Amino acid sequence: MKIPTFFKSMMTAILFLLIPWEGKATGLSGDFIYLQGEEWELLAKPINRDSVLFHRLMEFLPDNHCITTANWEGYTAYWEVQQSHLYLHHLEVCVYDKQKKEEYSLTYQPNQLKEVFQPYYQDGKICARWFNGELRAGKGELVRYVHSGFDRNLETEQVMVLQHGRIKSCRTYHNTLRAGMKMQHAQDEIIRRFPWHRFPEYKGQRITFFVENVQCSSDGHLVDVDVRTIFVRPQRENIEDGNHPLAKAFEEVLKSIYPWEVLFINGKYTIEFKNFVLSIWEDKLKPSQTNDTTKYTLVGKVYGEEVRQIPPYDVVKFPAGGAYLTLAGKPFQGWLADSTGTFSIEHLEKGEYRLKVQFIGLTSCDTLIHVPMKDDTLQLRLSLPYDYIEKYDCSPALSREYIEQGKPNLRLIIPIGKEEIIRKYPFWKKYGVTYFSYAPLKKDGKLDCYLGTPNHLQTAYNEEVFRYLDKKFGQKWRKEVPPGIFGLDQSLNELHDYNWLIKTLSRECKYPVAQQKRNKGCVLQVEYTVTPEGYISHATVLNQVPRAFRKSVMQVFQSLRNVPTVLRPGKSTLSILFWLDNMKKSPKADVIIIGYTWDDKPVLMK
Repeated sequence: MKIPTFFKSMMTAILFLLIPWEGKATGLSGDFIYLQGEEWELLAKPINRDSVLFHRLMEFLPDNHCITTANWEGYTAYWEVQQSHLYLHHLEVCVYDKQKKEEYSLTYQPNQLKEVFQPYYQDGKICARWFNGELRAGKGELVRYVHSGFDRNLETEQVMVLQHGRIKSCRTYHNTLRAGMKMQHAQDEIIRRFPWHRFPEYKGQRITFFVENVQCSSDGHLVDVDVRTIFVRPQRENIEDGNHPLAKAFEEVLKSIYPWEVLFINGKYTIEFKNFVLSIWEDKLKPSQTNDTTKYTLVGKVYGEEVRQIPPYDVVKFPAGGAYLTLAGKPFQGWLADSTGTFSIEHLEKGEYRLKVQFIGLTSCDTLIHVPMKDDTLQLRLSLPYDYIEKYDCSPALSREYIEQGKPNLRLIIPIGKEEIIRKYPFWKKYGVTYFSYAPLKKDGKLDCYLGTPNHLQTAYNEEVFRYLDKKFGQKWRKEVPPGIFGLDQSLNELHDYNWLIKTLSRECKYPVAQQKRNKGCVLQVEYTVTPEGYISHATVLNQVPRAFRKSVMQVFQSLRNVPTVLRPGKSTLSILFWLDNMKKSPKADVIIIGYTWDDKPVLMK
C-alpha cells in the first residue's frame, strides 16, 4: 500500500523528535579527568569506545555494583594526562550491600586492573591507546543541557583530539549564553503577534508548524527558518509548502521577536533547539494581551565590572552594551542596552516594577523600581561573579584547601620571555610550592589568557601561602622568590597612567652635555599616538631641537611601545623642557627634565 506523502512527513518529524542522538535517552554522568592539577568533568566514558574492554570490565566488576539511569555501567573512571598521553588514574565503583542495606564505594588502581587492560598495561600504568577521536572536558556552570547522553555544555571546555591515546591537539573554549526568548516559551507571544486577520478561513483551527534549521545571529536576531510541514486541525489540511502564506507569516512573527536566547558553544553561535514543533490557535489569545496603557518611559544605563588586563589588575567599570533587561509581569518582552550601555523602556504605566538585568559573565541585577523615577536616569552596575570566583577559582579558602592537601600554589604573572626561567626556578622545588600563571607571551605585552580575577583576590589567595611558608621556613624564602607574584611584586601594582608617563619621561630623557655646557635650555614639542588598546604606537618631534636631545626622547618613547597603559586613546602633545635653575619655568611645560653627568647621574645644572 502506498503511504501518502504527508503521512511520511509526519512520521519523519515525529521520529526526529522522539529518537535521541545518544544511545540512551537520558542525561549521562561522565568520567573525570585531571588537567593541570584541576579536576574536570569528562563528557564521555572512553572505556566504552572499545567493546572488548567494556565487556571485560563488566565481567570484572562485582555483581552487586550499583547502576542508575545516568550511569548504566555502574563505574566512574578518573583519568590524567602525562606527556600528552591519556592514562587511567583509578576506577571507582558503587556497590550495594544487601545485608546491611547500604552502599559503599570501591576504588581500583591500575595494577588491580591489569588483567582487564592487559594489552594497554605497562610499568604500572594504563594508557588509553585504544581511543581515537574527540574528548570534551568541562567545568563551571551548565550553559546548555539536552536530556540525552552527553549532549550538554559547561562554561569552560577543553576539546582534545586523540590518536591512539595521544593528544594531537587541544583547544579551550569559553561557552556563554546570551539571555533572550526561549523557543519553548514563545508560544503565547507568537499567538499574540500572529496576523490572524489575514487568515479568516483558519479561525478556530489549530495550526501546527514543523520547523527545521532555525538560525540566529550573535545578537539574538532570527536570521532564517524552514517551515517544513503545516497541519491544520480539525480541518484536516496538510501543507508541505515552505512558501505558503501561513509559513511566511509564521516566519515573519519569529523574526519580529527579539532577542532570542543565543548560545556560543565551542566557538560557534547556536540555539538550544534548531528543530521543533509548535501549535497555535486564535482562541488562546487573551483580550488583556492586546491592551496597551502606556504613560511613562524608563531610561537608564548599565555598567559592568571587569578586571583591567594591565597593572594593577584592579576592577574597573565599562558600559555594558548588549545587557538584557526584563520586567516581571512582561515575560515575552525584553530590552537590550546599546553600545553605550543605555536602555529605554517605553509604554509603562505608573507603579512598581521588578527589573532584572543580565550580562554574560556578570552577576545579574534584580531590583525594584518605581515609575515614574525621581531621577532622570537609572544607574545600574553588574558586579563580577564573586560567588563563583571565590567558590571555584580563587579565594583564601581554596588556597587553604590546597595547603591542607600538601599542594600549596601561588598565583603569578610571568614576565615576557621568562617562561622557561620561571619554570626552572629553584624556589619551587626547594620549598615544595607550585604555581598558577597568567603569561603575557605576546610581544605587545597582552596576557595570553584572560585574567578574570582581580588583584586583591589573587593577593588574598597568595597570602595564605605566605603565612604557610613563614611558619615552615621563616622569612628566608622571601629572598629567593621569583618575580611576578601577586602580593610580593610591587610592579604588579603600578598603574601606567598619565602621571606614570610624565615621571618616566622626566627620569629617562637626557639633554646633551654640549648644550648643558653652553648653559642653554630647550623646549621640545612631541606628538604621540595611543591605540584603543592603550599602547603608544609612535611619536613625532614637532619643533627644531638639538639632534642628541631629540634622539634621547625618541628612544624613551620607543622603549614604551610595548607597555600597556591606561592613557587616553588618540593623539596628544607634550612639552618637554630642559630646565636650568636660573631659567624661568615655562607654564606650558608638561615634563621638566634636568641634565646628567658623564657617569649618567641626573643633576640640576647651574
